[in-house]
Amino acid sequence: MAAALAAVAAGGALATWGLNFGLPYLFRPDEDVLVGRSVRMAAAGSLDPLFANWPPLAFYIVAGAEKLTGNLGGATLADPTGAYLTARVLSAAAFVATIALVFLAARQAYGEAAAAIAAFALALAPLAVRQAHMATIDFIQTAFVAAALMTGLRARSARSFAVAGAMCGLAAATKYTGGLSIVFVLAMALQTGQRARMLSASAAGAAAAFGIPSSITLAHAGAYASGLAFLGGRGFAQAYGTAAGWIYHPTVSLPYGMGLGGYALALGGLVMAAVTRTRADVALLAFVATYMLAVGASHEVFWRYVLPTLPALAMLAGGLLRAIPGRLMPPAVAVALALLLPSLWASVSADRLLATTDTRIQAADWLMAHAPDGATIESAYYVSPFYDQAMVDGNRRWVDDELAAGFMQGRYTTRFRLDVDDPDYVIAGSSLPGQGPPPSVAGRPALATFSPGRSGGIYDPIDAFYLPIWGFAGLERPGPSIVIYGG
Repeated sequence: MAAALAAVAAGGALATWGLNFGLPYLFRPDEDVLVGRSVRMAAAGSLDPLFANWPPLAFYIVAGAEKLTGNLGGATLADPTGAYLTARVLSAAAFVATIALVFLAARQAYGEAAAAIAAFALALAPLAVRQAHMATIDFIQTAFVAAALMTGLRARSARSFAVAGAMCGLAAATKYTGGLSIVFVLAMALQTGQRARMLSASAAGAAAAFGIPSSITLAHAGAYASGLAFLGGRGFAQAYGTAAGWIYHPTVSLPYGMGLGGYALALGGLVMAAVTRTRADVALLAFVATYMLAVGASHEVFWRYVLPTLPALAMLAGGLLRAIPGRLMPPAVAVALALLLPSLWASVSADRLLATTDTRIQAADWLMAHAPDGATIESAYYVSPFYDQAMVDGNRRWVDDELAAGFMQGRYTTRFRLDVDDPDYVIAGSSLPGQGPPPSVAGRPALATFSPGRSGGIYDPIDAFYLPIWGFAGLERPGPSIVIYGG
């Protein structure tokens, strides 16, 4: 258990370092959606998230936390730091819980030494550490997936298989792809002596756990159907200039998301599992293969989409130690931990940068010091440090509620007006995915420049998160390269 506690402590420290990054400005896509809707639900006592692209469970969890912490004010009326930080703490806590669940699952499947490596492989994984800082649905989903792996491995009776299935249902009620964890539980059930009974119990548990928190979807069936159609169209019909996920994720997202050493261990564990084919091996292989086939079919290769595979891959990384004779186990564990040092370096580097001042805050400070009241500003949405009431009113197209619509990227301002014709200032910023120099603006003088440093790392190709996940040499801070132009 000492190894489990050490891994949990390491993951907790990495997840909380820089957890308040950017605040009270918001520079992370999707956080405004989850937090804004959840605050509205808590304030109004509503069960309707007013957002049909995702299932509702994460909104209920975050709304409950916002209610408990008293963060019920809007982002246009007060400092939203508390509301965002509450949801980020939930995400970090879900990450820590996932580490503990992976340790327990790996110990059940492969033994104590394997469990220690599995827990550290997840705790130090750069993608996991980065996502643990975000107030998004992803780590809540992943925690339920890890719970499905742990309970599925321990299941022996119909009741315990129903519990394992319920974890899959809760994962799906958080984010639809989490429901693919049912493949693991069904694979475990198929390897019992009472297949039909255990399969039925698993399916019933999953259906109930998904259906109960998702019952609000019945009142808005059309909206949720449209939300699914939107997600499908964006994922499978839209071109992003990237390879399909079947190619991109195994060659880019996972190697850098786990860390090169951790991914090497996971690949070795995959080969080992294909050879030994224990019950746990078969179920883990079935889950990883099914998930990658489903998610990999899309060209929308957000790195966070593979986050739910990390618990299984971390377990397989630890499972590789089964090939080591007992007398050689201590040096083998030491070698495995050494292979995780690059992951630790990347995670620490990302945390250190997150905790520094973003270039967009530097730009905001310059504008507050130099631009007069009522000045007009033009900027791309994810580059701008501000949004105004006109933008909030425009956001009412997507969420017809003043409180929820007030949560947007940047920080609300009444001092400046945004995105008007012939602006006084133009903020030019880096194009995705990196932090390179922004395009110039002809006919306007450059008044101020804010640079994050040299950019040359590995970036999520389509995510507006201006910080690499690997390769930090020369970088001094997060955010796009920015040039402010005058009139």
